[in-house]
Amino acid sequence: MLAVLAVTLSAPAALGSAKRSQYEGAFAVTGTMSFELKKSRNGKTVVKYTWEDFPLLCDSGPKTSSDFLAFGQKVRRGKFDAVAVDNQSNPGARLKLEGKLKGPRNAEGTLRIEGKRVPLDGGGKDRCDSGKVAWTAQKQ
Repeated sequence: MLAVLAVTLSAPAALGSAKRSQYEGAFAVTGTMSFELKKSRNGKTVVKYTWEDFPLLCDSGPKTSSDFLAFGQKVRRGKFDAVAVDNQSNPGARLKLEGKLKGPRNAEGTLRIEGKRVPLDGGGKDRCDSGKVAWTAQKQ
């Protein structure tokens, strides 16, 4: 599971309550994704980035992954990104997320998961590389 990360980043908490917007979308090939855009006095942060049935090409054939990021990504100039390496339960699994807010209701980006011990839907781990997979999302 890539949610247990060696790198943990978090945005500073704002005083008072933050406004949140839910985004839902899909990957170009197969699978779905979602995240929340948290707005506060300190700026915008993407939180709860989650994916389901994300497509992987593994040594054992096509597989999928479902998981989430356990840390937020600060939005700067409409863009956000993250690199996550799991050095604890799945050494060698790596994730790279890139995203861009496209106006007030849309977002797009790419997600790549690769490594020699990528956790798979249904259990087990394998050497996999998704390549860069595009995603699009809309504000709900």
